[in-house]
Parts: sequence; structure tokens; C-alpha cells
Amino acid sequence: MFKLYKKYLKKYKKHIILGPLFKLVEAIFELLVPLVIARIINEGLKNELFTDQEKRIFILQNGGLLFAFAAIGLCSTLVCQFFASRASQGFGTELRDDLYEHINSLSFKELDQFGASSLLTRMNSDINNLQQSVAMLIRLVVRAPFLVIGATILSFLLSWKAGIIFLGTGILLFVIIFLIMLYTIPRNKKAQKKLDDVTNITKENLSGNRVVRAFSKQKYEFRRFVDENVNLRTILTRIGKVNALLNPMTFIVTNLAIVAVLYLGGYEFKLGNLNQGNITSLYNYLLQIQLAIMVVANLVVIFTKASASATRIHEVFKSNSSIIDGKEETRLNSVPFEFQNVSFQYNDNAKPAIQQVTFTIKEGMTVGIIGGTGSGKTSLISLMNRFYDVSEGNILLYGRNIKEYKTSFINAQISTVMQKAILFSGTIKENLLWGKKDATEEDIKQALHASMSYEFVSKLDDKENTILYQGASNLSGGQKQRLSIARALVKNSPILILDDSSSALDFKTELNLRKSIQSLNKTTILISQRASSIMHADLILVLDQGKLVGKGTHQELLKTCKIYSEICDSQDLGGEQK
Repeated sequence: MFKLYKKYLKKYKKHIILGPLFKLVEAIFELLVPLVIARIINEGLKNELFTDQEKRIFILQNGGLLFAFAAIGLCSTLVCQFFASRASQGFGTELRDDLYEHINSLSFKELDQFGASSLLTRMNSDINNLQQSVAMLIRLVVRAPFLVIGATILSFLLSWKAGIIFLGTGILLFVIIFLIMLYTIPRNKKAQKKLDDVTNITKENLSGNRVVRAFSKQKYEFRRFVDENVNLRTILTRIGKVNALLNPMTFIVTNLAIVAVLYLGGYEFKLGNLNQGNITSLYNYLLQIQLAIMVVANLVVIFTKASASATRIHEVFKSNSSIIDGKEETRLNSVPFEFQNVSFQYNDNAKPAIQQVTFTIKEGMTVGIIGGTGSGKTSLISLMNRFYDVSEGNILLYGRNIKEYKTSFINAQISTVMQKAILFSGTIKENLLWGKKDATEEDIKQALHASMSYEFVSKLDDKENTILYQGASNLSGGQKQRLSIARALVKNSPILILDDSSSALDFKTELNLRKSIQSLNKTTILISQRASSIMHADLILVLDQGKLVGKGTHQELLKTCKIYSEICDSQDLGGEQK
């Protein structure tokens, strides 16, 4: 936690120094108040040498002094509040920016390990906890201990016996606070982890709401949410019960101290060692300690949460991308891809997703990749984009090992349309410009034509300036797929990869789309569940459980690859072509 403070509060040194100083000023004047009250009682009300008029003037003068203390304290508090607000908001903003940037620098491997829901919780809830702790650090961390220590010292000046009671009270209260912190810090970490689970279920249900309703699973999903929410509540309740002990224990200890001080004060007053004003001051100082410890109790809750949140944020910052950027930006030859005995698994304990795969894709080829669910098709194109690094073997991109290239160079060479069509809120045009920021109107128009999107986009009221809702929910699945292809075409890279990105299209539209893409003369890699979508490819790769079980043309594979033949037969394509 303190590492984050040190790094992100550098710009706010003035705020974290001046803020507590102004709060310290307020605390000093607060400690002076009981002394002034004691003076009013001892020298004003009880002074037999003063006339009634002199007593009235003396009380009014000291009352004015108390008013001045209050005004100075209020101004100091407002200034401190301003510094605390600026520093905490700036701290949270910069930390959130850096965390977001770091998350985007991680490879898919690290993102898979954390999970989207956990990262969302860390970006929001955890940073908010730390942000709140910064505000409290500036506003109250100095003030509360100073009041306790100051009141204890002043109590010794009034009566050393009372001072001992104050000192013992302070030590006992801080022991109680320490024990409660010892209990709550690890449990706050568990609570944040449970919050990840609740966020994950919420995210799944909101993004998959249509599926939930289509299968009438609202009650089931609600029960799943409730179960996780109850688990979270159980942990938070346990923490809350322990934290709830702070205030009553504080009251018990301080009230016992008040009883002891009043008893001692009465005894000392009887002996003539203390006067009424001093006893009143001691009582007021105990009340100040009581209020200060209650503040400390709230700070304990805030800082234990912040400590747990800081640990979770550090976990993300400590995680570095397994993809190390290369230095090369030039091709050695014109061969887009050469896989040499490539194997890949998502983690050390996972089953290999790709096993000993070898093939070559030449420039200008149309390559089809087919196989059953879980056969490794998407894993293959993830390796082509270097979203992951291979576990064994080598991938050559234009003659060089793909690891030698800069990531920016790889991105420039490949336009990929993912299996799930993702469009962002904004206009259609803004989404298309993701491919190329400086694309012209003609570039956009050509991409829309080539992707079979122009017809439906031209019928929209605002055409390419039509606003898309979140997740492009105002478009059909096929329309989203075609716009995703258009975005890739605007990028105009020499290699185009389509990962089952026409699955929502009817056969006629898909046929026209395929012909349109072929006319672009790009190296095209098509992944599809439909044999009809890839049967005209120059090279077809057949995958089964991560292994390359066949490669060749459609006609060759019908004769040599049993799995491909079975796929074609199941789709009524086998006999027609034999």
C-alpha cells in the first residue's frame, strides 16, 4: 500500500504536507479549548476578587477566544479537506490510468489468469478503497493520534495521577485496535475475492441476458447470484461484527477512565490539589480521546480494506507480459506463415491445444481451416497473431521467427476478424476507423461494399454515422459480423484472417462475401464449421484435438482424410464432389 502511496502521491507532496498541517492547527486549538474553559471556571466564576461586572467581561473575553478557536479550526478543516480531495482524486485517477495501461500491456495468457471480472473489481472497487484511504490519511491520520497524545500530555500537566490513567487508557485502546486489524486484514482480502465472483456472475448474466431468457433460466441464475452474494455477505458480516466491537469497547474503556478520573478528581479536590476547572478539563480531554479513538476505529476499517486492495492491485502490476517484443520490422521473404512442429498449451497443467503442427502458407493463398469444436482452430490463429507464444516449435512470419518482430509490425501485417463480432459504442464510421485512423471516405465505402455491408448501412437513417448501442445491440448478428469484416478490410493488411466470422450469414450472402474477398488478392485464412465455405481454398488444414490430421485441396482430402470426408458427408458435400 505504501509503495502505491509513494509512487502516486509524488505530485501531491504539497497536499500531503499542508493538509495534515492545517488539520494539526485545528487539533491544537481543540486541545486549548478545555484549558480556556478551566480558566473561565477557575479565574472567572470562582474568582472572589472580581466584581460581577469584571467576571462578565472576563467570561465574554474568553468566550470570544473560544469563538476565534472555532473559526480558525473551521477554516483549517476546509483547507485540509480541499487538499485531501485534490490529492485523493488525483491519486485514484493516475493509479486507474496506469493500471488500465498495464492491463492492456499484458498478453492473453495473463489476462486469462486474472479474468475480466477480477480486473474490473480491481479497477473500480479496489482503487476506490485506496482512494478513500488517501483522503483519510491526509484528513485524520495525524489529527486523531495527535489529540490522544496531546490530551495525555496535558493531563500530566494538570495531574500526574490522572496522566497515568490517560496513558493506560490510550495503550489499552491501541492494543484493541491492533488485534482487530490483525483479524480483519486477511478477511478483507477474501471479501474482495468474493466480490470478484459476484461481479463475474453479474457480467455473465448481463452480457448473456438473451440466452438466459431464451432458456428460461432466470430463477436458476438468480439463485446462483444469491448464493455468491450470501457468501460475500457472510464474510462481510463477520468482518462487520468484529469492527462493530470497536465503538462499544472504546466507550467501555473511556467511560471507565472517566469514572476513574472523576473519582480521582473528587479526591484530589477534597485535598485541595485540583480545582473544579481542572477536573472539567480532564473530563473534556477524555471525551476528546473517546471521539479520536472512534475516528481511529473507522480508519482501521478503511485502511484494512485498502491494504487488501493494494495487495490485489500489486498482483496485477507484478504480472508482466509473457510476450517479449522483438526488434525487427523487415521481411526476409514473401512466405506469410511457416509452422514448424508447433505445440501450444494455455498453461502448464492444461492439455495441449496444438500438437506438432507443421504447414506452410504461401503469399496470395486462400487457406481454409476446419475441424470440430475444440480442435484448436482459434488457438492456431491466436498463435499467428502472437497473442500467445508457442510452447514448442517455431512460427516463421515472412521468413523470420515471429518472436523477432515488433508487435506493431505483426499487427500491421495481419487483419483478424474474431469469432465473436465485437463492435463498440459510437458510430459505425468510428468503429471502421479502428482499422485505419486516416482512412478516406472511399476506403470506407470500398470496405463496406467488399464486406457486403453497404446495402444495409445505406438504408440506415444516418448511414455510416449511425450510433451503435453498447455491444451494437441495435444490429443483427450478421450485420455485426459484416461490419467487423469491413473494419478489418479498412486496415488493408496483406494477411486477412476470418475466424468463423460469417457463421451468422445466409449461404447466398456468404458466397458473395467470399467472392468479394477473393477479388482483393490477399493472403486469406478462413476458419469455418462449414465445408462449403472453404472447399474452394488453395489449401485446407484439417484439425482434430489439436493435431493436423490432413492438409491439401478439397478433392485431395476427400480421398486421403477420413475426418474431412465425414465432415463433408454430414453436410451433404461428400458424394457430390467425389
